[in-house]
Amino acid sequence: MSNYSPAKPPHLTSPRRGGESRAAFTVAATVINAHGEAHIGLGRDPDAMIEKRILKINGEKQRGQKALPEHVAIQWLTPAMDQVFVEGGSARRRLLDRIVYNFNPEHAAHVSAYEHAMRERNRLLTDRGRADLYWLSVLEQQMAEHGVAITLARLETLERLAPLLAEGLAGFPAARLSLEGTLEAWLAQGTSALGVEGRFAERLMDLRIADAVATRATEGPQRSFLKVVHSVNGRVAEQCSTGEQKALLLSLVLGAARARAQWCGSPPILLLDEVVAHLDVDKRGQLFDLIRSTHVQAWMSGVEAADFQGLGDDARHVEIDGGTAVMC
Repeated sequence: MSNYSPAKPPHLTSPRRGGESRAAFTVAATVINAHGEAHIGLGRDPDAMIEKRILKINGEKQRGQKALPEHVAIQWLTPAMDQVFVEGGSARRRLLDRIVYNFNPEHAAHVSAYEHAMRERNRLLTDRGRADLYWLSVLEQQMAEHGVAITLARLETLERLAPLLAEGLAGFPAARLSLEGTLEAWLAQGTSALGVEGRFAERLMDLRIADAVATRATEGPQRSFLKVVHSVNGRVAEQCSTGEQKALLLSLVLGAARARAQWCGSPPILLLDEVVAHLDVDKRGQLFDLIRSTHVQAWMSGVEAADFQGLGDDARHVEIDGGTAVMC
């Protein structure tokens, strides 16, 4: 594993080593950003009957992990994400939302609140004959408010990414991104955010019977589709070759890192798992140059130390042996 922008690595052990999937563990880090220094700790409560993790920031226990984006921005790319452009809309939305979190920390709260209201509405709709119409209206209004906030944050982030992705980054393919959905279409027509809220709440009310039959909400930001087009060949991502899809995905992640550096004053931490091995020598060098020029802290994993030779003295190398990190 190579870490550009060196820092002394902590001693790491795996909580699942030896089959102890519920073993107690603690991971702590000191994060330094434009706002100062934050001490973050994450661990598992060994006495809890169910899997329960505890997050503390500067010694104060947090409810959930919503406070994390306020202190640290992280963007990652793993082999499991290689199929993001062929898996359907949900995988693309998750990728986009992770990028949005790094620009708008409140986005996570809006997504969580929207999903909670949507689940409650779905539950009421399937309880036929006993649904509380007033409470349905309240939930639909909540979905409308948070849904518009989610959509606006996504569109704003895409607007920030567009100039960088249109030009291409250090030899990686240029791309055009757009978001397609009901709320996006209404906003594109010039309807105000407040107007879209009211229109969406009414639409949800009209869809109650259809959504009850479908047992899910059939319209809203959970159905939006991120369209990615390869600018050179003009094909949508799902029609590109596997190599082109991987290059587009890496271009999107790197573009997001550079955009955040420009707009927020600091880039996110990049976690690139088994990415370098899939690049030829030229692309590998371009990636390293881009990381250097963006001044991003990047953690890159791989099985061959030779894959990281192009970093020279700019990186520290850590060998993982039996769940323990050892500085090389």
